[in-house]
Amino acid sequence: MISIRTKIIGYSMVLVLLINSVSFFLFQSSQKSGDEYNAILQRFFLLNDLSMSTKSVYESLDDYLLDHSIDKFDIYSSERQKLKRLQSQLKPHINQDIVVKNYYYLIESFLGECTVILNAYNRNEIEVYSSHLTELSRISIYIQEATLALINHELTNYQTFYREMHKRNELFSTIGIIIFVLTILISILFALWFSKGMTKPISLLSKAAKEISTGKFDGPDVKAPTKDELRFLAEAFNNMRENIRRLIQEIKQKSELDNLLKEMELKSLQNQINPHFLFNTLNTVSRMAYIEGAERTSDLIDSVAALLRYNLGNLDKPTTLKDEVAVVHNYFFIQMTRFGDRVQFRTEIDESCLSLPIPVLTLQPIIENAFIHGVESYEHGAVLSLCVYKKNSQVIIEVADNGVGMDELTIKRLVEQVDRVHSSQKSSKHTGHSTGIGLINVIKRLQLFYGQDQVVEIQSKMDEGTVIRLMLPCVSESEVLAKDHV
Repeated sequence: MISIRTKIIGYSMVLVLLINSVSFFLFQSSQKSGDEYNAILQRFFLLNDLSMSTKSVYESLDDYLLDHSIDKFDIYSSERQKLKRLQSQLKPHINQDIVVKNYYYLIESFLGECTVILNAYNRNEIEVYSSHLTELSRISIYIQEATLALINHELTNYQTFYREMHKRNELFSTIGIIIFVLTILISILFALWFSKGMTKPISLLSKAAKEISTGKFDGPDVKAPTKDELRFLAEAFNNMRENIRRLIQEIKQKSELDNLLKEMELKSLQNQINPHFLFNTLNTVSRMAYIEGAERTSDLIDSVAALLRYNLGNLDKPTTLKDEVAVVHNYFFIQMTRFGDRVQFRTEIDESCLSLPIPVLTLQPIIENAFIHGVESYEHGAVLSLCVYKKNSQVIIEVADNGVGMDELTIKRLVEQVDRVHSSQKSSKHTGHSTGIGLINVIKRLQLFYGQDQVVEIQSKMDEGTVIRLMLPCVSESEVLAKDHV
């Protein structure tokens, strides 16, 4: 997704880069033209200075020959040094132009003649320095003529340079106008594209919001053509409208269901059996069996009544491990009455652990599950045991059987159900005798009750049996209540 901010920054950077690139190109070209123009002017000034300096050297030498004073000689020496300095500025150009090279060596000959004349004068060789003075005058004239020729040559080059510079300036002006027009067109196109990408989805969102405000929730989805925040906003709006539509549908369905439930409540009241009446009836039968001498039948009815009373009690309130163990004993007694010597029930209980608070109907579903799926099919030799003990800061409850066991795939599937958030809802269907509460449901209630995930271990092998091990923290009832309030 490219955000609106990124688009604006990107466009601004491209525009600034384009303008700066063109400006830099124009500046470099203008700088180059200026440098060439300055170089031509410097050559003009140099040639003019050389011509003037040659004339000054000749005149100062002639003055010295006439006067022969120290001041005149100093003037000559100064003018000669100036000429040599100007001549050295020609040296970088002598390999580029043959005319400049000849001019350079003509000045060199002029300076040589000056030296010859001065030496002959000092030796009083009048004829020698007179002839060389004449030669010096002729060389000076040549230099003046050569200077004019070079200046004329430079002027010719300057005319060519001026025409090229004029064409270049016209080209730069055309490029500048084109860039200016292109920049305006790009800015207009971007503004139209950007505004269309923003205003169209906003208009659609505004229209859809007005429809929702009037109670219309079945309109088409708002679609944003751009990949930016507006697309995310449109998708969020569409999801919100869909959620509202679904919630309204659910409310309607719930309202219809409530009406049906109210109608069914009256019919259900006519078919309900009062639990207290059932318990009282079982107690009466138990006392009659005891009076008639059927003590085992009386104990069986008492166990059934206790089990029913416990299962029909308030499942929301916690109980103690002691009550859970008592229910398991009643369950054991009922099953031993049914199956006789086919199954043995064993218990090993640490009495110090029985005060542990625990959710209602925790042990019976596990015992029931072990009996039904583990040992119920055995004709003899079936063993089902319950063991409770302390280990470190935990109360360990082990339910073991020597039944058919489970393979690794079944154990893995069962562990994955335990770890799944909604596994308790998915495992509501199971085979049981009394509670209707599955093993996964018990484990999920234990996790919620104690506020921890690791509450169970499952060990099993095919044809060797299964061990369900609950690992519960040693907490008091007050700590559990405080946690519930929080």
